[in-house]
Amino acid sequence: MQSVQKRMLNLSLYWNKIVFLENRESYLSKKDELPAAILKKLVVPKEVYEVMDKRRNVVVEEFKKKGLLLLDVKKRLSSRLLVGSGTPSILEVGLTLSRNYGLPIVPSTSLKGAFRHYCEDNGILSENELVDVFGTTNQSGGLVFLDAFPTEEVRFGLDVVANHFQPYYMNGEVPNDWYDPVPVKYVTVTSGVYRFTVLIEPTLKKEMREDLKRKLQGAFLDMLRVYGIGAKTNYGYGRFLDD
Repeated sequence: MQSVQKRMLNLSLYWNKIVFLENRESYLSKKDELPAAILKKLVVPKEVYEVMDKRRNVVVEEFKKKGLLLLDVKKRLSSRLLVGSGTPSILEVGLTLSRNYGLPIVPSTSLKGAFRHYCEDNGILSENELVDVFGTTNQSGGLVFLDAFPTEEVRFGLDVVANHFQPYYMNGEVPNDWYDPVPVKYVTVTSGVYRFTVLIEPTLKKEMREDLKRKLQGAFLDMLRVYGIGAKTNYGYGRFLDD
């Protein structure tokens, strides 16, 4: 196992596979110590950030030449970020990491869903514009969302949630307020700069209006600052600074 750890450069492989093998014997006996032990190993090599950023530059330049770049911005987190909390995890609360690069990403599908909800909740787009921009089950949308990823070193940290109804959730017992809360520690991204890129679908039959582009650009940036992305946004998670 030690030789495997020394060669382990992909954080996703560690988080999704190795961590279970490494801690299978101590999972029950040292469960309280597990989150802190795992946190120490959540390190992404500097080269990974550079490779991802260079690859994104190539895509952005190509679409920019064709007039199909809606926005490409880098924003710093102003709060914790948690994406993929419902995925399986040895700590019970999950975390989404890029499969190939191990970076804590915001998947394109999450961005698209959050942005659509933001536009709908705030009446930013008309019904026809919503269909044109986000599509339907029978029609592709006008935007292409790329995964958002950190461009410089991110920091991970632990947060705690207290489960007050574990017998109800685990054993199907009646929910009552006399159960003892069970604290669960989990990993979040505590700081970092993320790159967000949104492209215009190249197969659109008609060119997207300039006023609609400006509206979408402003709304997307407002969403990052006010609405947030990922899990626990009601508790202030997932916000980004204006500049």
